[in-house]
Amino acid sequence: MSSMADFMAGIPIFSGMKREDLERIARGARECTYSNGEIIIREGEPGSKLFVVVSGEVEVIKNLGKKHQRTLRIFGPKSYFGEMALIDQLIRSASVVARSEVKLLVLDHFNLYQEIERSPQLAMELLQLLSRRIRVLENCMINTLGAFLPICAYCKKIREDNVWIPIEEYISKHSETKFSHTICPECSKKWYPELHEEDTH
Repeated sequence: MSSMADFMAGIPIFSGMKREDLERIARGARECTYSNGEIIIREGEPGSKLFVVVSGEVEVIKNLGKKHQRTLRIFGPKSYFGEMALIDQLIRSASVVARSEVKLLVLDHFNLYQEIERSPQLAMELLQLLSRRIRVLENCMINTLGAFLPICAYCKKIREDNVWIPIEEYISKHSETKFSHTICPECSKKWYPELHEEDTH
């Protein structure tokens, strides 16, 4: 038990905890082994477990098995994942797949809020983690969409490789966004004034 607590003490999310808290959490942890390619977490499913990588690597994948599948991150030893579902209590936002034989510590029903009350440093680690991920997302958006987009002031088409394409086509091409066309109230009054005649009486 002490060896597991010692291992957890070297992981950022647990590093600020007292020894007795580490040993208590270690008693509730279990070791699991996954084979290469095995799915550990599936996107869209509920989750209440926190995972810590002991050995091997895992890959975080969005839209696993679908057209727009993409790798978000790769985690190695002493990394942890699964905390987002514990923070927002929503379904898993991505799948996690073993890249090799992986040994994990699994914390079932890890009560994040209760642990934060015991160790406020845990909240700071999570804030720093979220900040790093936001920065990565911002960089990905810039790399995907470009820092500057040449857009027509009139028709709003975007120039890409000297070809002007509709903004909807550009965004759909570079992201997973799907458009549903409608009309805003201002444009509705401008282009279809007869629909608003009753409002003026």
